[in-house]
Amino acid sequence: MSKANSSQFKLETDLISLRSLVAIVEEGSFSAAAKRINRTQSAISLQIAKLEERLNAKLLERTSRTIVLTPAGETFVSYARRILELADEAVLAVTAPEEATLLRVGFAEYLVPEHLHTLLARFRRAHPNCDLSLILGTGTPMLEALERGELDIVFCGPDGENGQVLWEEPLVWTGNGEALQKENASVDLVLMHPPCSYRQVAFEALTKAARPWKVSIDANSVQAVQSAIRAGLGISILPISAIHKDMPVPDADLPKLPNTSVVSYQRADSTHPYAQRFVDFLLACIEDSVETREYITFKHNRQQPVKLAS
Repeated sequence: MSKANSSQFKLETDLISLRSLVAIVEEGSFSAAAKRINRTQSAISLQIAKLEERLNAKLLERTSRTIVLTPAGETFVSYARRILELADEAVLAVTAPEEATLLRVGFAEYLVPEHLHTLLARFRRAHPNCDLSLILGTGTPMLEALERGELDIVFCGPDGENGQVLWEEPLVWTGNGEALQKENASVDLVLMHPPCSYRQVAFEALTKAARPWKVSIDANSVQAVQSAIRAGLGISILPISAIHKDMPVPDADLPKLPNTSVVSYQRADSTHPYAQRFVDFLLACIEDSVETREYITFKHNRQQPVKLAS
């Protein structure tokens, strides 16, 4: 027997135990973790106990109210995430289509996940035969490009027809609300150029609530809207996933906003071998985002399980 095979430091556990540990840490409880990975709470507790026994180290400190990683747990979880990432990419790489091809993706700017660069890197590692072309823009022009055959898949709001609804999330007012504290104060709006579905939502909501408003800034990108909000130049509405930590949510009495949906669009005659796989990766990325998961209602089940360890 080689020294490598006889090492007393071998990790002898299954991936489910590692997934259970990561899920407990991210969800904050055994019950929520069990629901996330489709296991019973007792099964997860047993897996963690066996894992700690194999490692001869305590990974979690449990009380009646909290679960906290021990120093050994913090170290081990970082390795567990890397192991899971490699394992998932290995499966996807083996099952990926063999033909080399280009996937042309259009993303509405306001829907771009915060960790899009990580998503793209993992997708490329798992599908080395697929080259990616990414275009950022607004919904209507990109849907027109899709119809012209210039894009293979588009992710945007409910701007088109015959799309696949992926999830719903709230629209949120954002901006400095101090000026709105005065009675009947006019709302200075920071909005994207038309056509923009959120622009019309803002107009209709304020008009219905009999709140005076004016467009103070017409922005040509979501980044421009976000910059204007940070500078205190007005109020806007964005999906909750596009509200960054340094963007205030006003306490002023503003009208309630509806939910918005995120939709994927493909040509009716499309048979691109990687399009649905990219949808699955995007959904997995959003599901694994602790910041947004509690606000999002998923409307579409992925065709195959994809786990993206952080």
